[in-house]
Amino acid sequence: MSKPLKITALLLLFCAGGYGLSQCQNRAAAPVVPPLADSPYRPAADARDDRVAAPEVTPEQYAALQQQVVACTPQLQQRQKQHEHEQEQKLTTAFRELLQQGQSLERLYQELQVSSELQPYLQLLLDEAAQQQATQQGFNVLDASEANYEILFSDVLDPQTEPQTEADWLQLLHSLANSSRFYDMALLSHQHQWQSSRVLSPGLAFVSNLNTVPLSQARQLLANLNLYPTHIAHAIQQQLPDELILLLLERGVELQGMPLFRRLAEDNKALFNLADAALLAGRANLLPVLAQYGIEPSQLNGTFSALDYLISGLTAQNRNRQLNRQCQDNCYQLSAVQVRQLQQLANQGHLLHPLPALSSPYLRLTWLNSRNELASGQWLEPAAQQPDSALVSALRRQLAVQPVDDATAACLTAQQQLRQSRALWSDEQVAAILEQFQQHYSGEALLAALHDYEPALLVAFQHRQRQNIEQDIALEETELYLELMRVWRSAERMQQLVFSTPLSPFLTSELLAWVLLQPEYISIWEGRTLPVAPLTMAWFSFVSTENLQQLVAGRFDFRLTDQFGMSLYRPAFAHEQAEQVVQLLLEQGVMPQHNRFGPDALHLALDWSFQQGRLFPLVSEILRQPLQIKPTHLSRAKRLQLYYPELYTELVALAPALRVSEEHSANLLLALEPN
Repeated sequence: MSKPLKITALLLLFCAGGYGLSQCQNRAAAPVVPPLADSPYRPAADARDDRVAAPEVTPEQYAALQQQVVACTPQLQQRQKQHEHEQEQKLTTAFRELLQQGQSLERLYQELQVSSELQPYLQLLLDEAAQQQATQQGFNVLDASEANYEILFSDVLDPQTEPQTEADWLQLLHSLANSSRFYDMALLSHQHQWQSSRVLSPGLAFVSNLNTVPLSQARQLLANLNLYPTHIAHAIQQQLPDELILLLLERGVELQGMPLFRRLAEDNKALFNLADAALLAGRANLLPVLAQYGIEPSQLNGTFSALDYLISGLTAQNRNRQLNRQCQDNCYQLSAVQVRQLQQLANQGHLLHPLPALSSPYLRLTWLNSRNELASGQWLEPAAQQPDSALVSALRRQLAVQPVDDATAACLTAQQQLRQSRALWSDEQVAAILEQFQQHYSGEALLAALHDYEPALLVAFQHRQRQNIEQDIALEETELYLELMRVWRSAERMQQLVFSTPLSPFLTSELLAWVLLQPEYISIWEGRTLPVAPLTMAWFSFVSTENLQQLVAGRFDFRLTDQFGMSLYRPAFAHEQAEQVVQLLLEQGVMPQHNRFGPDALHLALDWSFQQGRLFPLVSEILRQPLQIKPTHLSRAKRLQLYYPELYTELVALAPALRVSEEHSANLLLALEPN
């Protein structure tokens, strides 16, 4: 299988775990049902006091709504997708014509940046500009429908075989350098093993792997090649060593041009040249070298530039952002590492330009008059809405509102009614409850209080905490993460690094992701020095069943828990093949209530049953394990009773201890994402 260069780019979900419930294996011992008890603290206007005895719809009405939504949603999605495609085509044509007429990309970018309606289409503009730039730079840009892996790498020596020795790498690099398709590339929607950008190209594959051979051999390989900003930006993003970047620049042509950044930059970051690429990669030390080639960071009024991302600590490679409570969470407090970066930039003469208020507030860090001193963080409120320019007005006319026909309106109404009929907390309510608990508890006491109140709150809390932690990791962790990226292809080098360097919870979760993708790294995982629990185990939701069997064969210990005390059961239930994965955990001796906090296997099985409208196939096997029934299990049984009486009857037949009465109320939060 393909091996990712950048694990975090693939990832986008969260995990959990659980302690459990009852009905012992021999059924001799009845489940222990503790009395219903509230947490010592209850949020103001406790949401549980407002629970109704029954939903606003009958089970029959709920089933009818579900059937209606299931039937109409595919057609609705198809119509919406077609409309979006038509809009994108119109805007792409408009962008192409404007650029061909000589309109400045920078001006177009600025105009779109200040329009809330057009901001989502910035990537279309960047894509079209990149296509034109790439053609001017000598690239043959192919759509994925026009080219595939076999065509692009047809004259490359056995490209899918992972080289094992330096000689193997040298041979492969020679083959890539001499490929007749060196300057061909296809823009894809998935990642390729040789680069983390979503561009398939022999040229970029060559650049990505130059650090596998000594510098002297790299120089020889580059001797007869012309490299464009796309190649060099890719090398900068891939964190190739500075000495290799210097070699690439020596072979560079049209260096002031724009990289083909369709897949090199995310979130529409302004990346107009190699200096921007260096800043977005957290490599400000390259700016003096690039300045010798006449390449300076872009500074466009109205845009949040690459320089701004670096200085405000929002780049992927400089995530040591810290909230300043004295500023009511609206200011950023610079760390010593950031100050050093700022001083370096100031000494090079780079100043921040004033940022006009946009459609939403932006944090702004400004310089004092003296270049070597920093001002405090300043929060800019949005200014009054400015009238659209003629250009923006013309582009907005391309975004015609989709006429809502009767079928679309009926489907949208049914979807809304179905959501409302579930009677679940909204995201805003969950956030408010978490905030109230955080005002009264901290640390493990907070986890315990949330667990007692509603275990699914731990999932929401973990998601928010993980987002904060991933943004606030220290620069030292970032540098170690980049080192992990550099050595992942060599088990020996990875082992040397992991065995000698303690990993943080964040980096431990990154290593776990590698192990799930490459089970041969189990011994490296087990040999960690000063091991800690991972921050998240979300990647378990995506591990292939083939890799799971390899992990079993390698005696991987599936009983691990994350920093929040949650087990692998939650990501297992989120897996596309949940039944198989949960069965594997049970076979591997992971008790349903192995977790300290958060939803256990029974919570998850009952929530899964509610979502799917059928009992989880392994619920009887889960119930045969030594489990303790808790009030939060009964609340889920109550939800089944209210919405799926037949399923509730089946459940009670399996576990009489899950029988509920009129006094019980349904849970208001699911431990799994609703459909």
